[in-house]
Amino acid sequence: GFVSDGYELKPGSEAESVLGEVHEQVMGRPLKTQLATAYLDSRVYVLFDDIPALNYGCTAENIHGFDERVELASVRRITEVMALFIAEWCGVEPLE
Repeated sequence: GFVSDGYELKPGSEAESVLGEVHEQVMGRPLKTQLATAYLDSRVYVLFDDIPALNYGCTAENIHGFDERVELASVRRITEVMALFIAEWCGVEPLE
């Protein structure tokens, strides 16, 4: 099978803090940390470009299976979290 180097993003980064804040604001509960033993594209950024990367997403089942699916309500909530994260992380300017 496929073998690749893994990575561990040390907890407590500013990005993780901002994501946790907006997640709790939208979801009404704290963000949970979850470990993954699968290949995640974020490892490429961390290992080869030294760019910290977080993985965050909707509720899903049977990923890569013939019956892979996501919960649509969670997609809407995650979209709101990501929009707020981007606004907080990057900043916003008023439209003219």
